[in-house]
Amino acid sequence: MKIIKTNCIVLKKKEMKEADLLVTLFSKEYGKIMATAYGIRKSKKRNIVSLNPLNEVEITLLQKNNFYVVKDVEILKNFKNILKSIEKLEISLYVLDSIDKIYYITDENGDFFDKLLEILSFIDILPYMKRGYKYYVVLSFLRRIMIEQGIYDIEEISLIMKKEKKENLQKYKEILKIVKNSSDILEIQEKLEDYTDFLRRMAIIFENFINRNLQVEIKIKKFIMEEFYGS
Repeated sequence: MKIIKTNCIVLKKKEMKEADLLVTLFSKEYGKIMATAYGIRKSKKRNIVSLNPLNEVEITLLQKNNFYVVKDVEILKNFKNILKSIEKLEISLYVLDSIDKIYYITDENGDFFDKLLEILSFIDILPYMKRGYKYYVVLSFLRRIMIEQGIYDIEEISLIMKKEKKENLQKYKEILKIVKNSSDILEIQEKLEDYTDFLRRMAIIFENFINRNLQVEIKIKKFIMEEFYGS
């Protein structure tokens, strides 16, 4: 077996048998990886918390073809502030789920790994997150995915926006202007609060566009439920 070491974001984990974990990782050098951590749930020497979703870890893996076994793992960052805020956690879990569904196993993308770390770090350091800004962050993430996957077609998206409502394009331009003309995140959040419903609709338009073009099924309603079913 080959031994590899890489930095990863833990996307998800699943318990297997009595003591094992199957973890899905998004790595800088190797793309998305599924690896098995044998006996970790009963081991006193290995910290099961290190393989929680949202952790950035340095992981050592035994590799044979496309089969990976966790040999060692060390937490580099665990985004503590995200875990303390339901609004931040909703978005972050949606981001991880989307990446898991969009990227194939061993689909290398070091640049997007760095971008993912940037997104999670940005969410983590925000003092708070208001509803409108929550959807703006989602919208920005989806736009980045579209660009990375080569499906960002502003003309087609503009046509979809016009069909939904004529004033959509104008509102979108207003939002971009608000973000561009201010470096104060708190001020931006306050101004975007008036656009909450619009931003939510736009996020779903972008999401449907991605699902149709990439043949996937990412679904924001699974993660930000109170906005749709009432709080």
